[in-house]
Amino acid sequence: MQPQRHLAPEFAVFHAARPPGADGPHPNTNLDAGGYLRMLDLLFRSARLFHRGAPCTLLTDRDTRVHDVRGPWRRVEVPVDHGALMLSRAEAQLQWVEQRDPARPLVLLDSDILLAAPLQELFASDFDVALTWRANAEMPINGGLLLLNDRRPEAARRFFRRFVAVYRERHAGADARWYGDQLALRDCVGMAPAQMAQQPTVDVDGCRVRLLPCSSHNFSPDNSFAAIANGLPGVQVLHFKGQRKRLMRPYWDAFLRPRESRLPWAALLGRRAQRRLQELARSDVATGAGARAEDDAA
Repeated sequence: MQPQRHLAPEFAVFHAARPPGADGPHPNTNLDAGGYLRMLDLLFRSARLFHRGAPCTLLTDRDTRVHDVRGPWRRVEVPVDHGALMLSRAEAQLQWVEQRDPARPLVLLDSDILLAAPLQELFASDFDVALTWRANAEMPINGGLLLLNDRRPEAARRFFRRFVAVYRERHAGADARWYGDQLALRDCVGMAPAQMAQQPTVDVDGCRVRLLPCSSHNFSPDNSFAAIANGLPGVQVLHFKGQRKRLMRPYWDAFLRPRESRLPWAALLGRRAQRRLQELARSDVATGAGARAEDDAA
């Protein structure tokens, strides 16, 4: 049997600008709107770098203004409750999972992520939904990267409906503001990290769920320039959570931006960025500035 051929995956991100006077915690209070949109631009560029022609989709509300995000990308407007932002994100993702054409895989991801390698080989394997796990007993599954294959779209939809239903039923109180999605994913899978390490694919109500280690497919480096200075070979998806967001642009400039162009000066600029990154890494070590961020659960 010939392996199934896939169209380039679609990459979809949720972002709704924080309105004045909004109450409650927010995942990006340490960023201004421009900083957030610059991250979104880099994410979409990294997706197209490894998947030519990949559609990029922004799930957002009517009032959010978006600029300086290079195209092509499409805007899909969704209802957003800023008092329960992460629940709104899960509901927006479900809405898009139900509405979109399932002819290609779908990657739902946070904006502070960069692709560092193609995902086509992963989508050629036999699964319906892929999740990323880490050694965290309370929240073993990170909600920042969800992958839906195009082999059996209805199975993926059923899993996503159950995930959002569990979120609403069990974690729609204070948890909805931030971590409720990860608690709901944990409840849907019902496995501890040690079990996930032993069973890379499990059946969840008829949905084949692939469990990928965060160490390769959703990796958050230490919050130091030294942690990214070697380019992190072997990592396919990088997640710059929390204060690590300061590392996202230097990584892009050193290792990904040179691949956008075959022109000679692109490689030259990349080498300069790598040397600059090495200098920053040495400065981190000399001053003791490098530190592990304390938001690994995010």
